[in-house]
Amino acid sequence: MHNSASFQLLTFASSLREGLKASPHFVSSVLQKWRNDKASISDIYAWYADTYSTSERIELKHIEKATKRIEETLALGIHGLSIIDHQYPQALKAIENPPPTIYLRGNLGVLNHVPGLAIVGTRKASKNGLIIAERLASHFSSRGWLIVSGLALGIDAAAHRGALHSSGSTIAVLAHGLDAAYPKANANLANEIIERGGAWVSEYPVGVHAKPEQFVFRNRIQIGLSAGSVIVEGEVKSGSMTQAEFCLKNSRELFTVLEPKGHERLALVDAGPKVLRGRGAHPIFSRDDYIQVEKILEVKRASLLAHYDE
Repeated sequence: MHNSASFQLLTFASSLREGLKASPHFVSSVLQKWRNDKASISDIYAWYADTYSTSERIELKHIEKATKRIEETLALGIHGLSIIDHQYPQALKAIENPPPTIYLRGNLGVLNHVPGLAIVGTRKASKNGLIIAERLASHFSSRGWLIVSGLALGIDAAAHRGALHSSGSTIAVLAHGLDAAYPKANANLANEIIERGGAWVSEYPVGVHAKPEQFVFRNRIQIGLSAGSVIVEGEVKSGSMTQAEFCLKNSRELFTVLEPKGHERLALVDAGPKVLRGRGAHPIFSRDDYIQVEKILEVKRASLLAHYDE
């Protein structure tokens, strides 16, 4: 199990921040202090009061809660990586606002296959959209690509299943702590991901429940673990479009599934994908495009890896 001193400190700081309602930058500040001054957990108590509010004191209940989360993380066999650990994915570190800490439940070795391919889309997927998502994931997984998605109902779940059907690796990026998987309807799928050598990943410590805004933030992690993203279906205003925005902002490849002209019978939920094509996303009309998609992804992956080796 990989759980460094910096990981334990940041888990403590993250839990402490939640209890104190401190700024999200608090955890990053703790990491910086640890790097510069080798601060210990005990140092954080006085430092918080001096830096943020001399009138506010850390209550015992906050300390106990933070300590308990570290113990629960260790008991569940969850791996913890801080951004300064050598196993923290370089592709994730390169994005704007990378998480100071990530937690992984399952096979830590899947990170060796980063950057992979993210496949995401609407929860309210069409029948054909589900077929396409599963087929895409199965194909690229069989070609050695790590499939990254968010375990949501609809397209995400289909992508994970496609990877598993081809005996490939897949990561579910979650918007909450890793003591359980959400949604409950995908609990069996989530467990199968771990049993088959995949993993769950999150920036949140155990005990943190899912909130709407956290689903938006987790999209950047899916981008960071991938060379590119495929948007299979989505509305103009949706989480999939947020994923696309992160993708373009972080210079990762963006693909969108569209119906070929004359084949509108597929009835895909493609309002969002049509908009994305106008913004430069590579279109995927059929399986005939998979070869070109992989060529584009290979170039991006090679570019990312070469940059990290410099």
